[in-house]
Amino acid sequence: MNKQLPAAYSIQARAFAIARTPFTHNFWVLTGPEGQILDQIHGLAHDPVTQRTKAVGNSTCLLQVLHDPAITWSQQPGQAKVPCHTGDQVMITRLWQAALHAIPAINDLKLRYPDWWQHFYKPNCNSVFNTLGQIMNIPSPPSLLPTWAPGIHLVISQEIIDQFRYQLQ
Repeated sequence: MNKQLPAAYSIQARAFAIARTPFTHNFWVLTGPEGQILDQIHGLAHDPVTQRTKAVGNSTCLLQVLHDPAITWSQQPGQAKVPCHTGDQVMITRLWQAALHAIPAINDLKLRYPDWWQHFYKPNCNSVFNTLGQIMNIPSPPSLLPTWAPGIHLVISQEIIDQFRYQLQ
């Protein structure tokens, strides 16, 4: 009897290399059984005047979390990526949903996006990556990728992590 294994879904940590710098923007990707991108979660600069998000911002912008499978600018050939959770659709979806449920709470904080020189000590997109990784019970998100990601050791809110963290059963 040949029993077929269920198709694997995956949550991946990925890094977008920022041009002309040694730095990266780290983000989360949900992939399906064929490796297709089903969703992405990014911390991005949101301009409250134009109502547009952008990859690079300053303190006139808000730090907001966005999930969208169609963000194409973040995909680079040879980019650093690490599968963090792999499994059946139900389990992986539960973990991903924990992160999605935290997005409104993070965005409601209305944090200012830091100016470029503040990225080492103020929450930024990489802090969103760390926070959401902890919510999805991914061990040590700051050490997953071999990149230089300023702000990766900061979290947006420990209270939000505690409130939305997926409880392994």
